[in-house]
Amino acid sequence: MKKVNSKLTNLLNSFKVGQKISIGYGIALGIAIGGTTIGIVIGDRYQHQAWEKRRHAQAEIELLHRLQTSILQARTHQQQLIPLISQPEEFRHEYAHFIEYEAITKQTWAEVREFVTTEKHSDPLHQEMMPLFIENNEAKLTAYFQQLHQVLKQIDIDNLDSPAEIAAAQELLLKFTNIDLAQKFDAISNELTDLVAISYQENLAAESELKAVDKLRLAIIGISILSSIAIATILAIFTTRAIANPLKRVTEVAQKATKESNFDLQIPVTTQDEIGILATSLNQLIQRVKQLLLEQKATSEQQLLQSEKMSSLGRMVAGIAHEINNPVNFIYGNLIHASEYIDDLFDLIHTYQNETSQPSLSVQKKSEEIDLEFLAVDLPKLLNSMKIGSERVRQIVLSLKNFSRLDEAEPHFVDIHACLDSTLLILNNRIKKDVKIVRNYGDIPKIEGYTSSLYQVFTNLLVNALDALEENQQKSKQIIITTKSFDLERVAIHITDNGCGISRQNQVKIFNNFFTTKPVGVGTGLGLAISRQIVAEKHQGQLICQSEVGVGTDFIVVLPITHQVIEKPAVLQATV
Repeated sequence: MKKVNSKLTNLLNSFKVGQKISIGYGIALGIAIGGTTIGIVIGDRYQHQAWEKRRHAQAEIELLHRLQTSILQARTHQQQLIPLISQPEEFRHEYAHFIEYEAITKQTWAEVREFVTTEKHSDPLHQEMMPLFIENNEAKLTAYFQQLHQVLKQIDIDNLDSPAEIAAAQELLLKFTNIDLAQKFDAISNELTDLVAISYQENLAAESELKAVDKLRLAIIGISILSSIAIATILAIFTTRAIANPLKRVTEVAQKATKESNFDLQIPVTTQDEIGILATSLNQLIQRVKQLLLEQKATSEQQLLQSEKMSSLGRMVAGIAHEINNPVNFIYGNLIHASEYIDDLFDLIHTYQNETSQPSLSVQKKSEEIDLEFLAVDLPKLLNSMKIGSERVRQIVLSLKNFSRLDEAEPHFVDIHACLDSTLLILNNRIKKDVKIVRNYGDIPKIEGYTSSLYQVFTNLLVNALDALEENQQKSKQIIITTKSFDLERVAIHITDNGCGISRQNQVKIFNNFFTTKPVGVGTGLGLAISRQIVAEKHQGQLICQSEVGVGTDFIVVLPITHQVIEKPAVLQATV
């Protein structure tokens, strides 16, 4: 037995893992399929015979029942003619029924004769009893109908006027009913009863045979399945031993690399089978993880640098905005008083002019020199222009303050429309005259979020849209900003441009770190990646890109109205 096991083990070791498993399953399945096939073939052969016997018996029963029923119906309607002789209409109606069943009886008799002639069966009923039944009774059946028609011809149903004639006709039919030929006709039905009983017995025998065939087939299939299970178990033991040991070594190295975060480990590859391929693939995977960790570290450093840059820029912008805001407030606040003082001075001049009909020559000369009438018209316009300019500076300063605001620790309500308007105001120097900005603002509520982060997202998307329009040479350039409700719990912001569009190949990569289609030194490749991170991770929203080359690009920011805090699962970090 040990020698057999050793030979079998050596034989299995000479195959690859897939071949070992395939051979084991092949033998087990072969026995199962072979045994099942043999059981089905044998069962089908005997089952077909049993089905044929049952079909034959059921066909016999059906034909004999129909023949017996038609004979009984014909005999009954013949007997019903006797009391209806005095009622011609009823007599004709009953006679029509008799004719109908006479035709059915003859047709069924012909079918029985054809069934006995064409069907090939070895049962005694089919070979002996039914042919003898037909031979003995066919002449009686024909003679019965012929003689009855002759008797009926002797009765003139329409000219039976007297009771004596009616009684004579009834006597004639009654006499026919009791003659020997009519009794023999009745005996046909009795013989059919015996034949039907024999057919029922044949049908029961066929049913029993079918059950026995099913048991035989199930027994063969069951034995083959049990055999295949036993052989499969034996082969599984040998196959497991041949596979488990190499896999155990692979598993140990993989677990050690995971627990110790040592991605310099490599599995020794000593075979060329699937285990060797698995070891090689796992070595490649370890190297790939090491490379990804290095890339992740580089990405984190770049994002940290970008965050520091934005933070420094925010502090610098906040300082500049503060320094600009103070003198602008002085100017804006004093313009009101200056306007009032100037109005007072002009009122004084008008009063002087009204009181003095002839001013001195020096006053007239000075009035003409400074063009007093022009000053009276232009100076209010100049003050109003200064007011509009200072208001715009104040708006810019307010937008810079919002943009430079450091991220709050907690989310708060954000007006998306105000956020978009401030971003557009900051980017106003980049928006050229040939670029049309269309605002399609819908009725959306304020959302819970982080203002400065959303400013960064909208800035990145609008800058990308403006860059795409600069590459587009068509005359009509526009950016459409649309806000609307996405559903009951979210809002959507569409930033759509009619630029050159993004190819399908690049659409799957635009949110990857460091991916950019811009020239070297122009883009970092982090704008969209950071934007998606802000939208998805910080706001639990979605950033979707829909683009078609030559048509344009539509970036869709979907944000929940209510902020939800989602706890992140712990992530295993490795030090490389």
